[in-house]
Amino acid sequence: MPTAADLMTASVPRAGPEETVAKALDSLRASPWSEVGHLYLLDDRSQLVGQVPIERLLVAPADSTLASLRGDPPIDVRAGEDAETVALLAVERHDADVAVTDAEGTFLGAIPIGRLLAQLHDEHVDDLLRMGGVGARHPEPTAPPSATAAFRARIPWLIVGLVGGMLAGGVAAAFETALKQEIALAFFLPLVVYMADAVGTQTETVLVRALAYGHVALMPQLIREGLVGLLIGAVIGTLAGLTFLWWDGRTAMAIVVATTLGVTAVVATLVASILPMALARLGADPALASGPVATVLQDILSVAIYLGIATTILH
Repeated sequence: MPTAADLMTASVPRAGPEETVAKALDSLRASPWSEVGHLYLLDDRSQLVGQVPIERLLVAPADSTLASLRGDPPIDVRAGEDAETVALLAVERHDADVAVTDAEGTFLGAIPIGRLLAQLHDEHVDDLLRMGGVGARHPEPTAPPSATAAFRARIPWLIVGLVGGMLAGGVAAAFETALKQEIALAFFLPLVVYMADAVGTQTETVLVRALAYGHVALMPQLIREGLVGLLIGAVIGTLAGLTFLWWDGRTAMAIVVATTLGVTAVVATLVASILPMALARLGADPALASGPVATVLQDILSVAIYLGIATTILH
């Protein structure tokens, strides 16, 4: 994955804090620059000590020192930091001034705002493709259409979905007797699967966004999302159980539906938390977890939980 160093340019103006405006302007005119939004102030050890916005420099008296014109501290990132994290940080702070330093704090260069925006665009398109079940290398909308390239990008994820669907079918087949004895169980399979997917997708979306900003601790994430899943499951399960009881009148079936929705909501939040974080720890893109992988896993677990609870309560 690209880092801050990949977006950085070293061709930015720099000067000492005690230099005058006149000298700084002469230096600016003497060279072409890749980025001239700010003049970076460095000490004798090339450590970043501040910056001067160019617009402030242009209207200042010629004999003023640069230190007197210092603006807000720039965003200071390390060269090895993830490029998407840096771009999101710049957007969050509404700041286009991103300085790059090494591990010792030596100033290396700056990242132009255009490169930050291009990085965010690429990452968001990449995430949307994966969420849609296609590969990150899917042909761009502006690229010449290629059926072969589109096929290669999409088919791996569809095969994952096919295998998962067959496994879910196998799980349902294991409870064939229960389904034959109570045909109404089949009516609620789509509801159970949908609600688990919906709850899991919400958790994944929030978590992947948090991971993009930096590290997320596993246990606090599991405890928080598990509690959220429990509350969601209690509300959804109660509403579904009461509705079925009013519609059909069978208490046992109402309990099955209510209990299943409660349990699967908790399981979905836990799975949706563990999978993206596991991928991130392995160095893979956590956005992958928002696609077919998590959906298939949640579908299999939802069917197994639903029919397992039904078998226990109804027999």
